[in-house]
Amino acid sequence: MESKHYTPEEMEEKCIVRFKKLNYMGAGEKRKEGPIPAGVYKMLAAPAFAITAPEFDNGPWGEARVKVPDYVNIIAELPPGGGVPLHMHAKTIETFMALTGKWKLQWGDKGEYETILEPFDLFAVPAAVSRRFENVGDETAYLLVLISGGTHDMDDLIYAPSVGDDIAAKFGAGALEHVKKVGFQFTAGISGKHAKMS
Repeated sequence: MESKHYTPEEMEEKCIVRFKKLNYMGAGEKRKEGPIPAGVYKMLAAPAFAITAPEFDNGPWGEARVKVPDYVNIIAELPPGGGVPLHMHAKTIETFMALTGKWKLQWGDKGEYETILEPFDLFAVPAAVSRRFENVGDETAYLLVLISGGTHDMDDLIYAPSVGDDIAAKFGAGALEHVKKVGFQFTAGISGKHAKMS
């Protein structure tokens, strides 16, 4: 088989990501429902840089410089004490690797289990397991996140019901309804008919 050939300029444009040139991920700006309000998005997701993502993706990773099929690759950046709320990915596997610092990863419907990751430790969380992460170090730290194995859109993200309650309390019922229209759900850990009502 004949190999493909790319010029250095083509590689720079399509395949090389310079961290210093990255922008923070958006909040679904390209979705027909419109972007998630910035304050709400900060409650749901860590400040992060999208590295790779599928070209026709429905998620918040539109800033990804390299378009690849089948997985999303981001770098989360959080100050000490910063983290994300309990959530799960219904269809995808989320793999975390600590690049710097010290990270607490919790899992279970109430976050009742936990482990600590230090640089280059890795934790692959199976689909449909509730999880959260938090920077428990003393400095701003970076966490590599790879999402693979299924659909990569906002419909894959399901948060604990308490997260929806917090959004409604802080931003109003209208903000919560907008986030639900975008595709986020707030039924993690709820089974049966009750899951459809939240």
